[in-house]
Amino acid sequence: MLTRLTLIGALALVLPTLASAQGPAAAPHEAGPAVVVFANGGGGSPLSNLNDAGTADFKTGWSVGGGAGVQVNQYLAIRGVFDYLRSEGEESSIAFAGQHINNYFYGGDLQLRYPTASGFAPYLLAGAGAVTINNKDDATFDSFTKFAGKGGLGLEYAFPNNGAGIFVQGTSYIYKFDQGGFDKTQYDILWTAGLSYRFGH
Repeated sequence: MLTRLTLIGALALVLPTLASAQGPAAAPHEAGPAVVVFANGGGGSPLSNLNDAGTADFKTGWSVGGGAGVQVNQYLAIRGVFDYLRSEGEESSIAFAGQHINNYFYGGDLQLRYPTASGFAPYLLAGAGAVTINNKDDATFDSFTKFAGKGGLGLEYAFPNNGAGIFVQGTSYIYKFDQGGFDKTQYDILWTAGLSYRFGH
């Protein structure tokens, strides 16, 4: 967990530094409006256990996702997003030991960007949607869907003279896990890297 928090903390420190080092600048394909698509992959895991005793925990899993939206202008994009996280219960856990849990996150978010003359654009994410959780390794587990809030931050580099970009980001989905005898607010952290493309530029 310390490694995950260290990575997220480092990203949070780097973004303001980059933003202050460069003045805002509208790169040719960032001025908007434009249709943007993106895909990403990486890792993810919950920040806490499902119980206070710490006996219901998950290993770090893997994540893939993507989406599409409209970049209204160089500072704002409105996006539809899907993320998938697959994790495995710790062998020492009293629940879900060795079982694979599938988390499907879907919804929308606002991306608030700060493009710079260097081509880098730090950004913040805020949104909401739902999460569906299932466990195909346990026939008695009832799949369920809950409301999920979303927040995050990242850094994108826009290549000059075309619509392509690359990015790294950390996002958190917040939801209530109240099935199987548990009742806990979960914070699932995803750290990913990906590619983006803006059409019409």
